[in-house]
Order: sequence, then structure tokens, then C-alpha cells
Amino acid sequence: MMYRDAFGMDDQKHERAAEFFGVPADTCKAWYDETPLVTAHRLLQVHHAGYLPFANGAWSQYRIDADGVLHTPFGSCTSGDIAMLWRYKWSGAAANRSLQAAKAQIREMQSTEKMQQLLSTAASLNQLLMELTGS
Repeated sequence: MMYRDAFGMDDQKHERAAEFFGVPADTCKAWYDETPLVTAHRLLQVHHAGYLPFANGAWSQYRIDADGVLHTPFGSCTSGDIAMLWRYKWSGAAANRSLQAAKAQIREMQSTEKMQQLLSTAASLNQLLMELTGS
């Protein structure tokens, strides 16, 4: 069932499977007809769950080595790096929310009557200081 879902039901299914697994099409046909290699079955389960794309297309330049490191055209990263990506995104979003809240508070302070009173008082004090100093 997973094999058909992943590679189709037409005559080219074994060729697509061979390209994905990196083995000859005859090997994939044997896996289809009989019990597949345990490693191939696990890889098929992972692919069927949607975690690994086919090797062609947009993911053709990406690979995961034996140590679990993802190699991309832009650099390499571990599973920990990928896990931290969500923390970075959350942290950035939290900082953005704080910034927006601070901007809203500043706008509120600048538009309130108290702020206008403070500005008026400051202007009066400046005027008084200028009169006292003779400037």
C-alpha cells in the first residue's frame, strides 16, 4: 500500500522507486513482490509519512549524512539547529510584539492630556528660566 502511494500504480513505479532508493529497478520489483529489506521498508515508511521528498526536484541538492547532518547548498545543520529555528522564530515574534506594544504606549502617552500638560509646563518653565537669566 505505501509503495503504491509513494510511487504510483503504473508501469514506471519501479523506476521511480529505484531512483528514490538508489538501487536497480529489478531490486525494487523484488521488494514489491516479496518482503523488502528492513532498511528500505523503514525509509519507505518515513517517505510515506511525508518526511523525505523524492531525490529529484527542489530537494536534489540536499542530503542527510550518516551522522544525521542535513547538507544544503547554503550550509549544513544538525537536528538541534533545526529545533532551535522555532525558538528563534518565537523569540523574534515575541520581540516584535513587545516593540509594537511599546510603540502603542508611546502613541498613547503623546496623545493624552497629561502629556500636553507636561509639554505646556516645560514650555512655561523654559520661558521663566529665560526671563530670570535675561536671555
